[in-house]
Amino acid sequence: MKAIKYLSIFAIAVIFASCAKDGATGATGPQGPQGNNGVANINTQIFSVGTGGWSYASSAAVWYVTFTESDITNNNTDIVEAYWSNSSSSSAGWLALPQANLWVVGDNFTYGFNDNSITISYYGNTPNAPSAYEPNLYFKVTVIPPAIQKKYPGTNWKDAAQVSLIPEVQAALNSGSSK
Repeated sequence: MKAIKYLSIFAIAVIFASCAKDGATGATGPQGPQGNNGVANINTQIFSVGTGGWSYASSAAVWYVTFTESDITNNNTDIVEAYWSNSSSSSAGWLALPQANLWVVGDNFTYGFNDNSITISYYGNTPNAPSAYEPNLYFKVTVIPPAIQKKYPGTNWKDAAQVSLIPEVQAALNSGSSK
């Protein structure tokens, strides 16, 4: 009886050992394709707005512009961050929104997004649109999927400045793509 028990254990061990692939974890497969803009898993788009591109909502005393992009989502899993610059160059210094005290004391840029659109708002202590200070402004929108979020669990995803320090986001900010 003991011989059958040991023989059965030995046979099961041989079966499992014969099923193993190359090494304990298997052979490494081929590298997958590069992600959007050369940055895996992070979608980035650059939007520009010139002098005539701003709308004014007098009831809220706010200048705003809305951009539409199918990759901007509000599915409660992706993180959407927005940055601004006065250059669309990949070497541009992208500043995380919201930003305050840009041209006059008390002014600020903010943003909000819904499925497929993002609205950039400028509140200022002046009736001037942002184009009075900078004729052309550029906004880079990044959409960060859950895979990147899980990779950096201690990140405050509501702080775009902190998010911009993540290597994948830095790579996305340094890549160029515009709409």
